[in-house]
Amino acid sequence: MTTDLMETTMETPAPTLAGEETQILAPLYPLPRLELASGRGAWAWDAGGRKYLDFTCGIAVNALGHAPRGLSRVVANQMGRLGHTSNLFAHRPGIELARALVRATGYDKVFFCNSGGEGLDAAMKFARARAGAKGLAGRDIVAFQGGFHGRTGFAVSATYTPSYREPFEPLVPGIRFGVFNDVAGLDALIDAHVCAVLVEPVQGEGGVVPARPEFLRALRERTEALGSALIIDEVQTGMGRTGTLLAAQQYAVRGEMTVMSKALGSGFPIAAVLLTDDTAATLKPGMHGCTFGGGAPACAAALWTIERIDRPAFLARVRRRAATLEKGLAKLAEKHASVSEARGLGLLRAIELAPGFEPPRLVALAREHGLLLVRGGDRAVRVLPPLVVSPAEIAQGLERLDAALTALEAEKGSAS
Repeated sequence: MTTDLMETTMETPAPTLAGEETQILAPLYPLPRLELASGRGAWAWDAGGRKYLDFTCGIAVNALGHAPRGLSRVVANQMGRLGHTSNLFAHRPGIELARALVRATGYDKVFFCNSGGEGLDAAMKFARARAGAKGLAGRDIVAFQGGFHGRTGFAVSATYTPSYREPFEPLVPGIRFGVFNDVAGLDALIDAHVCAVLVEPVQGEGGVVPARPEFLRALRERTEALGSALIIDEVQTGMGRTGTLLAAQQYAVRGEMTVMSKALGSGFPIAAVLLTDDTAATLKPGMHGCTFGGGAPACAAALWTIERIDRPAFLARVRRRAATLEKGLAKLAEKHASVSEARGLGLLRAIELAPGFEPPRLVALAREHGLLLVRGGDRAVRVLPPLVVSPAEIAQGLERLDAALTALEAEKGSAS
């Protein structure tokens, strides 16, 4: 055990929780929560001054870490010139960001909104409008078991997890679910009644399950054969998280639409729906809109972010860090009976816990050892360091996770 880990586990105070949350906030999160007060890079401090290695990364939002140097100046300068304008007016940061996204991704048009859920709502609306404009018979949308696409009405309708869906039924009709990575079932699943297929290259919320290359390619072939739209959800995988700007670039697959959000704005709420010219041509003024979408400060933040991430040297470094993390997690899976699998793509990783070991307890034990993690799926815990994580920080994170797994197994041993 390193000196740093000993200090974290033996000499630092207990986590500081925001106790007053239980009196003033709607009970939609487990309250009270850890109260974070500051952060820098891969590190965060709670309100009591305790230091944590943050491998939640704002659930894959803080690609450049906490408080990246230069971002606050960019946003403050923009706010000092022009803040909110609504969608009635254009502004230079939005135009320049759209140009950067088109140049980086090969798409032709961009629509801005505020979040991944909003972006996926828009993409599914656009898919149905596209089908009508093209005279296609179907309006059904295919999504997949294990998929997560957001909490808004249309997005949650296409999200598989029953607990997210059932309290709000009836939902948007016309959604059918297939088995993720099942190539053999695609012909029966996707027929002439389907106007669009929605898929994540890696199911993040579903436990970090990568798509098999042959599956995404078969999806592309099947949708092209029927004239249906392929919508790629890159909300969690985009902005370099998997080692390329878009994860789909590694599969050599491009959809009619791709949705980006999360890390796009380095913490500022913004999403981008990327469209081909053919899809954009089926839309009309007034068909859809977003008051706050693509605001000047958020676009300035996103432009600053993409200029730093979409660089060959930066992405190559992400891939090197990912290889280090992958090897380390694989070793932990071999060492610990509590881990049944380590998987993922790039710096989007997870460990699957064996039956009898509970993910929430591992997250709590990791926090006690100064490491912040987040669950994914039924049995997985996600490991999401910032893209700027150093080799030393990866080593520390693995060491703290090792200690947390050891404590988890010791608890089970003493209870049996």
